[in-house]
Amino acid sequence: MSLFEIKNCKKNFDGVPVIKDISFKVDEGEVVAIIGSSGSGKTTLLRICTFLEYMNDGEMTYLDKKVVISENGKAKYIGQKNLSIDALKKNKELIKIKNYFGLVFQNFNLFPHWTVLKNVINAPISVEKRNKDEVIEKAMMYLKKMGIENKVNSYPCELSGGQQQRVAIARALCMEPKIIYFDEPTSALDPELTREVLKVIKELANEKRTMVIVTHEMSFARDVADRVIFVDNGVIVEEGNAKEVISNPKMERTKKFLQKYEE
Repeated sequence: MSLFEIKNCKKNFDGVPVIKDISFKVDEGEVVAIIGSSGSGKTTLLRICTFLEYMNDGEMTYLDKKVVISENGKAKYIGQKNLSIDALKKNKELIKIKNYFGLVFQNFNLFPHWTVLKNVINAPISVEKRNKDEVIEKAMMYLKKMGIENKVNSYPCELSGGQQQRVAIARALCMEPKIIYFDEPTSALDPELTREVLKVIKELANEKRTMVIVTHEMSFARDVADRVIFVDNGVIVEEGNAKEVISNPKMERTKKFLQKYEE
């Protein structure tokens, strides 16, 4: 079953095209890794998928619900008349759709004045209006899964980068999303902490969690992802089985990109 699909996505900033024409879908239980050089458009693509940026043209579907359609060469979002970030944030239809996915940022994005537990439970209680006791029980389960259940009363500044990222993952899981998006989850971490976080994500993959991961960790993408999408200059250059694409790429541009990680 396809949980998400985007077709002919286009995005420009001040008239400069960043996403030129990208289409892909994500099936239930699938792990998709998006790789590419800095400036290739992969993070912008992820932000479009999670409504942090609007697309100028294209289509988007979540769980068979059309979220964006293309009308006269322009993207038309469900429930709104114009394209603006403020409008996306206030769009009641899209706020419902946001419950389908979770997002883990590269810089954690934890609230510094809240404890670990409050960071994890706040959205399910205040946004989704779920039962507080049930949410706390669920949060403790995920924090234990992340190996940081003893940090519930700590503040983000008291944690290592790896611990903060694991809190961010627990926060995303506590929303019970259909898909979890990761935007370069280890780019702010040193090698030892990177291994910690990648181990957690690998365990989630083994549980058949549906994930889309923008990453520069090629060996991780090869070993954990089902499918890899190589984005360059705003288009998909190569897409396919993760092991095949990374170990034996067909396109010359993909080969040159991957050679940088072998040197």
